[in-house]
Amino acid sequence: MASSEMDGGVSREDLLQRVELMEQMIAEGRRSTTRCGWIFLLWGVVDLAAMSWLHFLPHSHWVGVRAWPTCLIAGAILTCIGLAVQRRRERLGLRVSCCRVGMVWFMLGIALTIFISGAMVNHLSWQSSYIAALLIFVGLAHAISAAILQWRGQGVVAGIWWLGGGAVFFARSQGTVNAIMFAEMCVGMILFGVYAMVLDARSGGNRGRNDG
Repeated sequence: MASSEMDGGVSREDLLQRVELMEQMIAEGRRSTTRCGWIFLLWGVVDLAAMSWLHFLPHSHWVGVRAWPTCLIAGAILTCIGLAVQRRRERLGLRVSCCRVGMVWFMLGIALTIFISGAMVNHLSWQSSYIAALLIFVGLAHAISAAILQWRGQGVVAGIWWLGGGAVFFARSQGTVNAIMFAEMCVGMILFGVYAMVLDARSGGNRGRNDG
């Protein structure tokens, strides 16, 4: 069939252009996700800060009640500040902020806000099922993003979150649950965030050389 012939009303050139556009969108989606690697790093640090606060002051009633709300609010404020800086840089023509895949994470943020707030108000955040649900929710967002962007690396991270969520159900003690949470924050948040930031730095250098 000649390239100019029609196939179901669509020419071969149109099909090739669509495929190329999809590949460009996927590549840009990955780049945009790596530009938000700092968010994963930030929230990994925020969660570890709350866990460490509770670990080192286990007998403080104030810490037991306020540690997580305080750290989560601080994390939300820092995230808003960081996103505002990104938007300002975008207006100055420096970098593009988070991609449309970021809506997956935005919706996850809304779901987690409802879930965490309800659990804390009703004093249910101590349950293992609560921790397992958190890990599985985050893993689901990673899996959706990985499927959209066809990114195996992020798919592996999704599997790590799901593995941790499943492991919580078999934990025999609160110490084991805390250890799983600690590992997930270090690997699934901080390490992935650093990895994304490194990829972003490399792609930025490549773009600079290409522009030059």
